[in-house]
Amino acid sequence: MAANSNKTPKNYTKKNERYKGNNATANEKMKHTNDNTIFQSKSVSKWNRLFLIPVIFLVTIYPLIMRLYEYDTHLSQYPWFSYNDRYVDFFLYYKQGFFISMSLIMAVIIIVRAYINKSFLKFTPIFVPLATYAFLSLLSSIVSKYRSYSFSGIFEHFESIFAILGYCLVVYYVYLFIQTEQDVKFIINSLLIGVLLLGLIGLLQYIGHDLFATEFGLKLITPSIYWNEPLEFTFGKNRVYLTLFNPNYVGLYVSLVLPVLIILTIFNKNLKLLPVYLIAIAGMILCLIGSRSTTGLFAIAVASLLALILLRKYLIKHFYISIPVILLAFAALFLFNKSNNYLSVQLNKLFNINKTQSKLTDIQTMDDEVRVTYNGNTLRTKFFLDDMGNCFFEVSDDTDNAIPVIFDEINGSLTVQDERFPGFIITPVMYDNIYSFTIKIDGHDWYFTNQTEDGTYYFINNYGKLDKIETAPSALFTGYEEYGSGRGYLWSRTIPLLKKHLFLGSGADTFVFEFPQQDYVNLYNYGYETQLVTKPHSLYLQIGVQTGVLSLLSFIAFYLMYFISSFKLYIKGQFKTYYSKVGLSIFIGTFSYLICGIANDSSITVAPVFWVLIGLGIAINHKVSLSLKEEV
Repeated sequence: MAANSNKTPKNYTKKNERYKGNNATANEKMKHTNDNTIFQSKSVSKWNRLFLIPVIFLVTIYPLIMRLYEYDTHLSQYPWFSYNDRYVDFFLYYKQGFFISMSLIMAVIIIVRAYINKSFLKFTPIFVPLATYAFLSLLSSIVSKYRSYSFSGIFEHFESIFAILGYCLVVYYVYLFIQTEQDVKFIINSLLIGVLLLGLIGLLQYIGHDLFATEFGLKLITPSIYWNEPLEFTFGKNRVYLTLFNPNYVGLYVSLVLPVLIILTIFNKNLKLLPVYLIAIAGMILCLIGSRSTTGLFAIAVASLLALILLRKYLIKHFYISIPVILLAFAALFLFNKSNNYLSVQLNKLFNINKTQSKLTDIQTMDDEVRVTYNGNTLRTKFFLDDMGNCFFEVSDDTDNAIPVIFDEINGSLTVQDERFPGFIITPVMYDNIYSFTIKIDGHDWYFTNQTEDGTYYFINNYGKLDKIETAPSALFTGYEEYGSGRGYLWSRTIPLLKKHLFLGSGADTFVFEFPQQDYVNLYNYGYETQLVTKPHSLYLQIGVQTGVLSLLSFIAFYLMYFISSFKLYIKGQFKTYYSKVGLSIFIGTFSYLICGIANDSSITVAPVFWVLIGLGIAINHKVSLSLKEEV
């Protein structure tokens, strides 16, 4: 048996040779199939690249759009707005139009592709809360009292319901059309180009040579009839605003793209690309400094902590590079701060949380008198006018006791002689041919009249319009209204609005109608007397009021699902593929953006880039997840 066991059966050899032959034939067929697949893949990728052109426009050309547009606000009918309805816009209107156009093109492409191939459409659970957010936003706008503004966009914002629906569509579009690594590189490289162009504009603004203040820049952004008129934006010299409407949105943009650039630079092995990335990073840091955005700096700092957690294994493995780079970065920050104290000033703004109390806390324009509450004491003023045009006043406190005054015969003013109301002066005046009076409080004149149709007292605001003063309810930030350059005031007066918008909001782009614009006393106290409050300076409060708390929860659920899936994928610290490297960078960038969104609104200037990246991040996560399953 032992001898026979070493012999090879004759029939086995023949079968084995036959098997080898069949296998060789199969290999040839497989090779031929693979060659066809590669050819088809390249062909599909080439066509797919064409479908990504609208996305490319959004990350490169779109942020640069800037053009003068004259329009009617249709807000002069409201007492808290100017009589002048004619305004100009440079940053928002055409951006909104361009974005909605790109969104429509994407919608048509999806419909046509789905019609040709029904299996083209794909679904993942993360799109459920996104669709819910879109639906509730649309429904809030349809039933809104101000739906005309929701469907067109409004003064100083232009983020209509079509823009919001476009955001959601962009996410799905990018998810559908990202097929290969080349597609991802196509978008990332295009984003890099956009960043470099904005960085150049920011550099010029930072050194005091704003492109748009030059003759060439003026011709770029205005029709010829304005070429002889000087153009100057009111942000101050050396302040960086780019083409993004407000320096705050520069901070928002940088908080989104800078983490992406830094992480891709860490992983970069292409020496030719390294200088490009470093120039882009330097440009964005310069823009952040020039914008003076405390929130942007804070968001990047928080996002850096998350990045360090996810990159810990990689940094430890490459400690000989990571430690010197980290030390160099800290040294650069220290030296930079020592030269101009920038970081110290920004951190002081962020962590300086002091409780403040204004002396003037309330003014009431009542039916029969004006009541002023100052340091907890009440001064009551009544104004009388006889048939001869002579003015008389009654001045008393809250216990109905007369308050002593000194009469000035020259101008008819009354100087209050009561230590509870120091420096108070009451003076009769003619305002726009209306008998009125002022009460000077801490050097500021407040105008009132009761010479109205209903005979009650009205406040005359900065626009010369009659309005009632109404003190708005506040919450959470009461007493801390000065925090965050006055954001504490906006938040404290916006939070109470949420309870009336639990299910549906006031409609897209309608925050200006919901905010208590008649809270004139506190608007004055906290620096908003001469400006109209059109946004809450918080993405989350903005969503909660305009499209409802339920839509806000849907938005948070959408990103939370993305956050959890990203964290699970990248906490393992395995960044062997291009997908995983880009996926991590987008995860950190979008996280930074949403941290920045705590103190900044959604803006049509920056938001489309965020939604493109979040769509790209979801697509990449899906591919990374599939590759990990295949490895198992």
